[in-house]
Amino acid sequence: MAPAAVELHVKNTQGNGLLDPQDLIGILENAALFKDGVGKEPGLWLYKPETDGTLPVRWTYKELLLEAKRKASILLHYLKAQFPADLLAVKRKVVLLHFDNHIDSIAWFWAVVSAGLLPAISPPLSANAAQQEQHIQHLTTLLETPVVLSTDRLIKRYPELGSQPFTVTIEQLLSQSSNVFNDELDNGKYGSQPPRGEEPAVLMLTSGSTGNAKAVELTVPQLVASLRGKSKALNVSENASFLNWIGLDHVANLVEIHLLAMYNKVDQVQLRAHDVISEPVLFLKVIHNHRITNTFAPNFFLALLTKRLAILESEASSITGLDLSCLKTVVSGGEANLVETGKALCATLEKLGVTKFALYVAYGLTESSAGLSYGLFDAKYEDGEDHEFASIGKPTIAAKVRVFGDGKETGPYVLGELQLSGDAIFKNYYRDLEATKKSFTPDGWFMTGDRGYIDRTGALNIAGRSKEILIINGVNRAPQDIEAALETANLAGVVSSYFAAFSHRPKGSDTEGYCVVYSPQVTFEVPKRRDEIAESIARAAAVIPGMRPEWLIPLPLSRLEKSSLGKLSRTRLKKQFDQGVFDDVRIRSRIPIQTYVHASYVAPSNDTEKKVVEALGDMLEMPANLISVDRTIFELGVTSLTLFRFEHLLRKHISLDVGVSIITFLNSPVIRNIATAIDNANSHEYNPVAQLQARGSKLPLWLVHPASGNVLAFLPLARTIVDRPLYALTARGLGNNEKLFDSIPEMADTYFQHVKRTQPKGPYALTGYSLGTTVAFELAKRLEANGDEVAFCAALDSPPHIIPLVGPLDWTAAAIRVTYFLELIAQDDIPKYEVEFKGLSQVEVINRLLEVSFPEQLAKLKLTTAQLMAIVHVTDNFGKMGKVYQPEGTVRKMDAFYCIPLKSVCLNKDKWVSEHLGAWQDFSREPIEVIECEGDHADMLNAQYVEGFEQRLSKVLAARGI
Repeated sequence: MAPAAVELHVKNTQGNGLLDPQDLIGILENAALFKDGVGKEPGLWLYKPETDGTLPVRWTYKELLLEAKRKASILLHYLKAQFPADLLAVKRKVVLLHFDNHIDSIAWFWAVVSAGLLPAISPPLSANAAQQEQHIQHLTTLLETPVVLSTDRLIKRYPELGSQPFTVTIEQLLSQSSNVFNDELDNGKYGSQPPRGEEPAVLMLTSGSTGNAKAVELTVPQLVASLRGKSKALNVSENASFLNWIGLDHVANLVEIHLLAMYNKVDQVQLRAHDVISEPVLFLKVIHNHRITNTFAPNFFLALLTKRLAILESEASSITGLDLSCLKTVVSGGEANLVETGKALCATLEKLGVTKFALYVAYGLTESSAGLSYGLFDAKYEDGEDHEFASIGKPTIAAKVRVFGDGKETGPYVLGELQLSGDAIFKNYYRDLEATKKSFTPDGWFMTGDRGYIDRTGALNIAGRSKEILIINGVNRAPQDIEAALETANLAGVVSSYFAAFSHRPKGSDTEGYCVVYSPQVTFEVPKRRDEIAESIARAAAVIPGMRPEWLIPLPLSRLEKSSLGKLSRTRLKKQFDQGVFDDVRIRSRIPIQTYVHASYVAPSNDTEKKVVEALGDMLEMPANLISVDRTIFELGVTSLTLFRFEHLLRKHISLDVGVSIITFLNSPVIRNIATAIDNANSHEYNPVAQLQARGSKLPLWLVHPASGNVLAFLPLARTIVDRPLYALTARGLGNNEKLFDSIPEMADTYFQHVKRTQPKGPYALTGYSLGTTVAFELAKRLEANGDEVAFCAALDSPPHIIPLVGPLDWTAAAIRVTYFLELIAQDDIPKYEVEFKGLSQVEVINRLLEVSFPEQLAKLKLTTAQLMAIVHVTDNFGKMGKVYQPEGTVRKMDAFYCIPLKSVCLNKDKWVSEHLGAWQDFSREPIEVIECEGDHADMLNAQYVEGFEQRLSKVLAARGI
């Protein structure tokens, strides 16, 4: 007998032969029951996070259904054992799913559906700790304290998720799966009947771009109507095969690909975004390998793909062996589609042998279950209408659209607001009657906030939004978030609370951009100072969207008006900008701001430097004569996402030595140093100084590496501190053929020489992270002995006496711990691996660590066995030096920043401070200060906590007069 929660409920049969289910699980059941004419069962190809394009997992829909039932049983069994029945009644049935890969997302989504619970799919969380906490707290209230379902790794990364009352990880569930029987669903008292009719079947969270996130209720009738409409509009065939690379939290995947393919009982391929964005050609390879007929991609990616193929063509690099004749349909939406991009894509694909191809420009929202209107791209028609952006065509049979303005429906070519009605349109925001009421007209039409018009053919055209949200590379961004990032950055030279961000899309741009208005404290008389302030604003603004502003607009207070609520009007400022009011003062900021560049520009001096500059220019679309080789790649605009694309481009421009990797760039991110590392991959002169941040007028801050010897941990801080130069010190031994240090004093002596060479005069500001604090302390003593002033010396969660910490560690223990510090394994797994790896050779230990590492992080770091081995040797050597290190002497003043200590060191934070960190007072002539920070020992400087740390650090530095 089938479990009650997964019975098949069929309402009717459409003309296309598809059965319309009455509940969500019925969509999967219908697909699971199907076989084609030769007996093949449709299903999914799921690429793992470490994919190179060749290692997918195959699930038929039948296998997915069985797996969903199994996992539903496990989930219900756990809930019955853990929580009282009254806390998991119908109103508590929401399950918030937070995953970062398709395999977990899809399997557990259907498990929740199969269990009769209500899934809400969480989008990626903000790296800003405060915003992250606020978002999770809001969801806890909105969803009435949901069950949070995630993984051990993600809970560790986002502790706020783990602190919720009903958090459970899939590792917890699977560890007790042997106790679960197949009849759990039948007997489960918490699983209810699947939602039907107007009950929500799934909750999709909006981005929260205009405030707190809302949860859109999608019902089964709405979804089925939408899927039926899409199938007809796109002419989905019985031989179709779909490709997706967007997360399940977005309707462009859940409805436009995942459910649509399932509804039509055809195959689908789920690839991750990182892989195709870092190498767009992989998109075509997967189309070839899986004979993809239908896919979805926003305009920015289509432009990226077209440019990548143009580069290959210009280099006479052919894409051999690809047969793309299978590709029939690409749907593009999420942002406006440039006509020129559409033309270029169609022409490029035609050269690659794609025939009978259709590019559909779509319009849709979460509230409409993704696409509700599809326009078949026609270059001749678009040119005839003189369109810059392609038409979005006509609505499907499941939706109605009207253009409304001046209190009535408008005529052809008259601008107005797009309003929606029909079976595919949602009815409610979950538990938000006020937002629902405000979103609908009195006669029941949903007000999108998007502006457009109907042309002579009856096709819809988008012409802007009445809302203030920004859509950057297909992702909604709140201008408030950018303004908040600028406000909290405490930037020098600007007036607090006078920031405004608004959208701006330059003609011909592949995606929307934005502008930032600010008010300088003084009139800029010196171009260099003006540029330094503007550059600090551009870099701070880019933290949230991952992209620099198009323009910065410095305005005196006399030109800025605040409302009675104390806010600048973004709408008014945008209108003035579009009218050219600010043309006399605006500063172009998509590239590093340096109008005085010719006074400081350093040109490439050799072929490798030229090629590195060319790779950067290609990626950043920046003229080569603006890229000075004495700048770091980070200040030029390389981000955590584009870093991997940069490596790919470098490998195209230069035949890189296998020893050159991402870590090479991070340890020495100045362009000239990258080129030197490439030219001397096997032997080069040791220089410990890595300049992570070159700009800023304040005193430089020196950062001493932890035991691993590299500066990876400081990168988030380097992107957060924008008002002072930032230097980090790297250990000897990370490069090939480098001799390891013999003692901590020798290390400090060497660093002293290089610090003085880089910054000849004090005062000096130093801090060490973890065991590196001992070196910072020794370095501070040497500077004071030289007659220099050390204005700041700090310990980042490390005591002066380190022998108790490193004494028990051997080479294997060091290897395991440094792998944890690289975020490749979980802290709780350290004891297990210490037992498991006992007696293995060093090579065997490294290979096992790489095998058990988190695939996504390993893919980001691109660590080879040799590279990890080098880091472990440095770490182990630091431990050996630490075992004989006895601190002595004093410095003027020590500060100690602390967080949750390593479990293997101390389990009590108060004891850690009083018995370990407090001992710094014996080595400080003035009273020490102890500052509590967020996070734990390994992640206190990571993206989710770095802004809070930077604020604490800046406060202390300001108190020291620096």
